Amino acid sequence: MARRGPAVPEDRRQQDQDREQRLAALRVRLQAAAQDTRTAEDWARSLQAAARLPTETWANVLLISAQRPGATLVKGYAAWRAAGRHVNRNEQGIEVFSGPYQPKGNHRHPEDDEHGHSWRDADHVTYVWDLSQTSGQPLPARAALGLPAGAAPPGLWEALCWLARREGFAVEREPGCSDDGTTLWAARRIRVPPGLADSQTIWALAHQLGHVLLHNPTAPVPGTTTTGCRGVRKAEADSVAFITCLRHGIPIEHGFASPQTWTGSDPRAQPGASTCPSRNGRLDRSGRRGRLVR
Repeated sequence: MARRGPAVPEDRRQQDQDREQRLAALRVRLQAAAQDTRTAEDWARSLQAAARLPTETWANVLLISAQRPGATLVKGYAAWRAAGRHVNRNEQGIEVFSGPYQPKGNHRHPEDDEHGHSWRDADHVTYVWDLSQTSGQPLPARAALGLPAGAAPPGLWEALCWLARREGFAVEREPGCSDDGTTLWAARRIRVPPGLADSQTIWALAHQLGHVLLHNPTAPVPGTTTTGCRGVRKAEADSVAFITCLRHGIPIEHGFASPQTWTGSDPRAQPGASTCPSRNGRLDRSGRRGRLVR
């Protein structure tokens, strides 16, 4: 067989057109997935997926959930082979955004600031497959924590306090604030009330860290706090706490309100613009205060 020579300009143009068409089609699919997130249950399921898929961007979490509900671990073809597994015959790949994710110029989106890249900057579409679509060597099982009611994993409180210090905030156990805690912006302090169960203290600190990571004002006004947060800001902070608790095995029930009741005109809540924190992405959905399972 003759060796194929380098691509000529016409071939390159066709490849670029095909790539752009695939990206455009996947953006349409992402918009559809965002529009389908209508109810409180829809939003909770999306957050549960984000907790299961901590390395994925929020856009890819929505895409994976839409194409493979219940996915638990996704990798590319080569990554599965490197893990000692292979993709089963005739399994349909899951389309996701990929690429260098280099923000262009000064046109950065708020999502970019949190984890350094956005689906808006993806330069191609790639395929991943869920664990259930593969066979081969068993993977190390993630230990089931089996936490008793009201408990939290050892070291999690300390890890969250470290994150607060990294962001320049001290953590204090002080009475007089709500069970969700509060953040004093100008004083750069997070306060969590004493007397809570360990699991509820994790919720409160994670909720306040959601505010710190997503809402930290550049020029805080003395006396301003996060007490009484509502709307999209409460949505984001609640969602950070929800994902944190689920990811670390803390059983939780949370009565989310319908996204339609709090998204309003926030441009991030429009179809195709959903974002979720994480180093799971960047979150924006809200509801009533979380209640830990007793």
